[in-house]
Amino acid sequence: MDARLSGMRKKLAMHTIKLWIDRFLATICITLCGLLTFVVTWQVINRYIFSGAGAMTEELAKIMFVWLVLLGSALLFGEKGHMNIGIFVEAFSSQRLKGLFQLSTDVLILLFVVAILLIGGLDAVDRTMRQTNAAIPFLKTGQIYLALPLSGAFSAFYCLYNIWNDIRALLQPAKAEPAKGEAQ
Repeated sequence: MDARLSGMRKKLAMHTIKLWIDRFLATICITLCGLLTFVVTWQVINRYIFSGAGAMTEELAKIMFVWLVLLGSALLFGEKGHMNIGIFVEAFSSQRLKGLFQLSTDVLILLFVVAILLIGGLDAVDRTMRQTNAAIPFLKTGQIYLALPLSGAFSAFYCLYNIWNDIRALLQPAKAEPAKGEAQ
């Protein structure tokens, strides 16, 4: 009984952490979207009404768009809204085989996310932290690239969360599946 209660506490803790990260990312994405709308609107007004060139606002809009896409993709990943071809999973008749295939897919995605976004992103940040952005001189290029490892870290958390849930589902006792032709 104590092991079961401990497992439920861990599940609640993981779920609570996921909800906090979901809210944090959603807030950041909503804020970035609003700021991006403001900056692009200001850029259009500046260009057509005041005949001014907006190199800084154009660069800022690009940077905010990249951050919005990367952090938004991590949030979408957490909601399992990412692109998924379910035909492979549905090809298996057994729930256990489906679960094993899903688990292996999540592990492969985790390896990709850690290698490319997290480690590769940290390397890109490290290599470019001394470079200054031409349009926004007070901003380092490495600060712009920081979106890569952040997106990778959040995506890796979501991968681990999904793997944890997949393992829990596989360890649950198998429910009796009705044979073909039987009433459900």
